[in-house]
Amino acid sequence: MMQVTVDITKRDVFLVSLAMIPRLKGNWIFMGVLALAIFVLVLVTRTPDNLYSLGVAAVAALGGALGGGLSALTINIATMLLKLDAGNPMLGRHHYALTDAGLERRAGNQDSMRPWAAIASVGRLGGYILFRLEGNGIFVLPRRAFSSGEAFQAFWERAGALKAAA
Repeated sequence: MMQVTVDITKRDVFLVSLAMIPRLKGNWIFMGVLALAIFVLVLVTRTPDNLYSLGVAAVAALGGALGGGLSALTINIATMLLKLDAGNPMLGRHHYALTDAGLERRAGNQDSMRPWAAIASVGRLGGYILFRLEGNGIFVLPRRAFSSGEAFQAFWERAGALKAAA
């Protein structure tokens, strides 16, 4: 059994959230729909009379969607961070253990055992190991929890092997 203990901070939540923004398909769909809506609105309110005007409308729609998407994501992350307090089970001391049956996690007064079948994936994102749960949950394990890069790599590889074997 491999195990590790770490204190999860708001900084960890922020960095993982920030790094996940471009990796989530829903964010790209949102910005695509927003760009299309802006483009249609521009076409309805100002009918372009030449190809140049149409190109300007398309670039404006893409810029507006990018700005709107980033604004929405910034507000969401800021709101999430403001709602996280010291009593939140996402923050504080977490103990993780890899077993053949699944991932054991102790955080505060909550103990849980997630069978490998209930873990959608085990991945790495920069200096973090991410355990994506079925649904929207995620467990974050930062590199600083380990004594060395080799220990971090070994934990990640073992978690991946246990997940693959399940």
